Amino acid sequence: MTSPIPGSITWPVLTGIALALIGRWWLLPDSVVDRLVNRALAAALLEHLLRESWFEQSLTRLLPGDNSDVVNIARQLSLGATVLAVSNIYGIAKLWAGADPAHTWHRQRRYYLLTLTATVVILIAGTPARRADQLIDQALGWPAVVIWIAFSLPLGATAVLVSRASVREMRAAGDSPWQERALYTVVLCTAVGMGIVAVAYPIDSLVSVLTGQPPFDPEMRWKAWCGFLLSAVGAPAVVTVPLISALVSHVGWDRTSRYRRRLQPMWADLTAAVPEIVMETRRDLDGRTDPAIRLHRMTVEIRDSLLHLKRYSDCPDDLAATGGDPHIYARRVAEAIATKAAGHAPRASRLTPRHQIQPGARDLTAELRQLLALAEAWPHVRGLTKSP
Repeated sequence: MTSPIPGSITWPVLTGIALALIGRWWLLPDSVVDRLVNRALAAALLEHLLRESWFEQSLTRLLPGDNSDVVNIARQLSLGATVLAVSNIYGIAKLWAGADPAHTWHRQRRYYLLTLTATVVILIAGTPARRADQLIDQALGWPAVVIWIAFSLPLGATAVLVSRASVREMRAAGDSPWQERALYTVVLCTAVGMGIVAVAYPIDSLVSVLTGQPPFDPEMRWKAWCGFLLSAVGAPAVVTVPLISALVSHVGWDRTSRYRRRLQPMWADLTAAVPEIVMETRRDLDGRTDPAIRLHRMTVEIRDSLLHLKRYSDCPDDLAATGGDPHIYARRVAEAIATKAAGHAPRASRLTPRHQIQPGARDLTAELRQLLALAEAWPHVRGLTKSP
């Protein structure tokens, strides 16, 4: 079916899907789930292009054969592209349900084989409609029933699996942030809509064949709108959430990156004064490091530097001992750096006295908050770090 949806709606949505796909290939190409999501988006984009009249007319100029045959094959292949997108979503749902990630691509090859089989069935059963230059529901008959059953079975299986996983995650979410619960709700609604489509399409055609009545929507306009809303709006709305998060992180607008930028000047001065505490940075295959790992490494190195510099201070205390005033503590740290840079011997023992050791887990959030306060006071004392 050629899409009846106005170009003023389809163009922005298809452009958004294309941009999301490009962004995900750029920022999220690594994990198994990301690769499956990218494949699902690519198949969804192809599905909608095959229903656009300008794309169909382009195919008639590029491919041999009668123009009506090319257009009708493109329309029916769009159903196969939908099944292809769904097969990737099913693979994601299997992982979500606890399947072994090591066997992902072995399972996925089976899903692709089923997709190919369903597409071949659709094309064979769609031959009478193509010969009559009609849409599937206009030609109707038992071939239409076969087409909608072949199309709906993968959708129904995926809808059931995704719905179960969504309900399980929503129950386990508990006190999770509202954004996470909202995401699960959108996923569940999309799965329910997919399930309704999987049941309604074959039943509508079967009832029409058995009663001799025309189908509810012979022009397939409602089918076009349902497919558009599910695969061009609902599904991308879910899969682009990680893309937005990755993009925000990539450009440094996320909270972790902002914290790192605030700590950076103080961290640079402290590690320059105590270079031996700097740890090796582990990177992935693309030479990147997770922002959270970089922030953790930075806070550990700042803490180790402060512990080391206590030996060069006349007042080897911590922030709590200064009454919580970061400006006083920053000044003492700067003076300790200057003392060390001047070549003076440490005034305190290299080892921390046993009675100063505080067992138990630290409050990492409170520690980060103290370091951020210290970093805010640091520019006012940087001049003191120079040795006399």
